Parts: sequence; C-alpha cells; structure tokens
Amino acid sequence: MFRKLREVILKHIQGNILIYFIVILFFMVGISSGAFTVKALSDQHKGELISYMESFFQILSQKSFDAFSVLKQSLINNLQTGILTWILGVTIIGIPLILLIIVIRGFILGFTVGFLIEQMGLSGFFFSIFAILPQNLFIIPGIIIIAVIAISFSVMIIKSKLNKNYQIDMGRQFMLYSTVISMVFLVILIGSIVEAYATPIFMRFVSQYM
Repeated sequence: MFRKLREVILKHIQGNILIYFIVILFFMVGISSGAFTVKALSDQHKGELISYMESFFQILSQKSFDAFSVLKQSLINNLQTGILTWILGVTIIGIPLILLIIVIRGFILGFTVGFLIEQMGLSGFFFSIFAILPQNLFIIPGIIIIAVIAISFSVMIIKSKLNKNYQIDMGRQFMLYSTVISMVFLVILIGSIVEAYATPIFMRFVSQYM
C-alpha cells in the first residue's frame, strides 16, 4: 500500500514538476519580499510591533492558554486559503490569483521571521525555529500542494477549451480534484493541531531564555 502511495506521489510530482517549480519560486519571492520589507519599516511601526510582541510574551507567560481557540482560528485561516485556492482552480483566470495567494503566504512568513531575527538576533532565530517552524512543516507544504493541484486543474480546463481533441470527463475530474484536495486538508489539520497544542509548549520553553 505504501509503495503504491509513493508511486502515485512521485508520478504526481513528475507530472507537475514545472508547476511545483513556479509555485515554490513565487513562495520564495514572497518570503524575500517580507524579509526586505522589515528593513523598510519606520521606527514608529517597529515600535508598535515591538509593543505587540511584548504583550504577546506576557500572554504567553500566563498559565492559562486557550488552545482550542488557537486551533479554531488556525483552521479558519488556513481553510479559507485552501478553499479559496480550490475555487480558483475551477476558473480559467484563477492561476495568477493562486500565485498571488502563495506570494502573500510567503510574505507573511518572511516578514514575521525577518522581524523576529532583526529585533532579537539569535534568540529570534531560535524562537522562529520552535514557534513558527513546527506547524508550517505541515501547513506550508499543504498550501503549496493545493496550489499546484488547483493550477494543474485550471490548466486542464484551459486545454479542453482551446483544443477540441482534448476530451475529458469534467465531472469525474472535478470529483477527483476535490477528493485529493480534501485529503491534503488533513495535512493542514495536523499543522493546526501542532500550532494549537505543541507550539505553545515550545514557545514557553524558548521564551524563558529570551
């Protein structure tokens, strides 16, 4: 079973290698843009963000922490991104908007990590490793895979419109498209659970040494 699953995954990657390259490239552009934007912030904006960060650490130091609320908010944020990408995948004009979503996700990640490292140095780097990396090991690959599948489906629709000889069962393909994306959502769910229940423990541990 696992061998067959591995073969399916490898075949999917090989068949969409160019799309994966483009999506990851746009994600990296977003990360770079976010990191460079930190340098362009005014002292006033940096001061406001530092105050927010200090308030966050005060909340983090409290014993009571509503993990379920964090889980709910994480699921809402990530599922909104995933569902929007899924919807855009069934439209002809969805490809640039999907890439825009990927750039924005990369920008947020790059800005957050860049700001932490700039303001806190090595401590900010370790905080990013323990507070941001764990959940994103699941969430970011999930979002990227959904984006690739959505773009691939959109390309298939475009081909069917432009080439009359390119005959496909659109209903069957849509069901397959939706099923696969639903399965990828499970990966994002794991990331949200990690963010809600495991990451706060890591954050509290690291914050003691900051």
